[in-house]
Amino acid sequence: MKDQAEKLRQMANSMFSPADKLPIGRIIKKSDSKKSRVITVTSGKGGVGKTNFTVNLALALTNFEQHVLVIDADLGMANVDVILGCWAPYNMMHLLADDLNINDIIIDGPRGIKFLSGGSGVHELANLSQQDLEKVIKKITLFDDWADIILVDTGAGINRNVINFVMAADEVIIITTPEPTAITDAYALIKTFAGFRGTAPLKLVVNRVIDQSEGQDVVEKLVRVAQRFLNLSISELGFIYEDRLVMQAVKKQIPLLIAYPNALSSQCIDHIAYEVAYGEKITPANGMKRIFQKVFIYDTLSCYAEEELSLLAGL
Repeated sequence: MKDQAEKLRQMANSMFSPADKLPIGRIIKKSDSKKSRVITVTSGKGGVGKTNFTVNLALALTNFEQHVLVIDADLGMANVDVILGCWAPYNMMHLLADDLNINDIIIDGPRGIKFLSGGSGVHELANLSQQDLEKVIKKITLFDDWADIILVDTGAGINRNVINFVMAADEVIIITTPEPTAITDAYALIKTFAGFRGTAPLKLVVNRVIDQSEGQDVVEKLVRVAQRFLNLSISELGFIYEDRLVMQAVKKQIPLLIAYPNALSSQCIDHIAYEVAYGEKITPANGMKRIFQKVFIYDTLSCYAEEELSLLAGL
């Protein structure tokens, strides 16, 4: 184990320094686009580190001069505020209040990131009149003038709320671990996405890997099966190594990249953030208005019951 740990440290030290290798002219800036890139972060199974990853990815993206808004859209287990170590007095439903503006409702996080709590507001928005919903959308789309990237942290699984955000996003990051149940549930999510003819690029992050070969094995399995049975392409975004410091940071209610910036897992997330910001295949941004319209107004899944979604995933 000692030899393996030393090998992982050497691998981490060989990774680039984010400040040292900034390619010129490839990153999307607000001067180049008036719309934010909306990236949904999701998982087929709970407990795979999705929310922790989302928060720390947001922090890592600030290393690359990105303005980032995190939206907690996990209906049942909203806990972005816990990982950030902050309290969110308002959620999306407060966007209806005439005496509150967007800056009152958005929470300022570390390194300049901003945070919007969804909580029960995500479910309530779906039941609003179109007039009230347009009022909410008008406020939230103000962030297209500020945010380069908006990360939407969904719940786990394939319920309608999760799939709506997945289908509406510009890009989708799927988090899994090497555990067989996590891999199976990730495939169920991918299969549901394919069943609804989703078009957003799917990118895979494998969390809590022991070594690179374990992570690569998970990627190859999912990529091969998705291509063979769904005719769907998935790209690898990166691996995050098993690291006890992740749990230490959670206990402290301090984000990993702030509590332990030199940790192996922190460097892995820095690498993934680099790929998100400077990747060769960056999807054109559609902005907040289109995303929220697709999720709450058009709702292409509204005719499907929860059991039908499960059948689509082959569960």
